[in-house]
Amino acid sequence: MRVFEEIKPAVKIYCEDKDSVKPFLKRICEGLEEEGVPFEIDLKFGEEPEYMAVNAARDSRVNIGIFIGKDGICVLQHAKMPYSRPIMKIYPNLGTIDEYRLLGANAARLVKNMPLKF
Repeated sequence: MRVFEEIKPAVKIYCEDKDSVKPFLKRICEGLEEEGVPFEIDLKFGEEPEYMAVNAARDSRVNIGIFIGKDGICVLQHAKMPYSRPIMKIYPNLGTIDEYRLLGANAARLVKNMPLKF
């Protein structure tokens, strides 16, 4: 008898280094929790942040993924969108800490099919 691992419906967050991006990651998670949407964090490395975000979305049962690089770049993406057109992107040193919380809330709103916050 085969036992299949159950994959929970959750936003998938790929993170290059949890320690260096801890304040940003914390704010993203707060935004998701505020909207009541579960998330999973995996350590993954890659070259293009947009491509990594699409991969995270494809690995998520809710088709929403976030990638946060060790430099603080952050990308929100849906699995069916082209990787070159992210839903939301925060550049390091240009975004505020509150924008990361907004990105997390918007990821949750995509899951719940609600209008995004700006």
